[in-house]
Amino acid sequence: MIRKEEITLAGHFNKPHGIKGEISATLDIDADLEEVKCVIIDVDGIFVPFFVSSVRPKTADTDLVTLDGIDSEEKARKFSTRPFYLLNSDIPEIELDPEGGLYASDLIGFTIRDNCSGTLGEITDINDMTDNVLFIITTPEKREILLPVADEFILGIDTTERIVETSYPTEIIELNN
Repeated sequence: MIRKEEITLAGHFNKPHGIKGEISATLDIDADLEEVKCVIIDVDGIFVPFFVSSVRPKTADTDLVTLDGIDSEEKARKFSTRPFYLLNSDIPEIELDPEGGLYASDLIGFTIRDNCSGTLGEITDINDMTDNVLFIITTPEKREILLPVADEFILGIDTTERIVETSYPTEIIELNN
């Protein structure tokens, strides 16, 4: 049985492509679907592996994926708009950039653990549409929290455990309530 701590949210399926079961998939993390053992989908609270038969690029952001046993448009449609996960063992180790740092987008899928507020949730996206880049964090209760991406609040990053240790002022966290 696959447990939540063994997987990372990796992206989502879009819509079927053609009539032979291909489906468009968008990856939100730096991984190669051709190199993974399987994609994991939450089916009624159970994480079910689906083995990847083929992958071909569609656009810069999406791939066309065929999964074992999914051989028609009707079957592929059941995956539309659903998120998918990858086994942590299939996700490449994050490497520091040449100047010794990480990009905020490298931290998608990491857990935010604040020294005052405890575990806040998982970084599910980055908002870089404003001057202040923000982590979009999904709490265990499925609420979204927006927190600034700023070196002064980040105490450390554990790339093995996929945890970002932070020290945000309580007032910033309370703005999200």
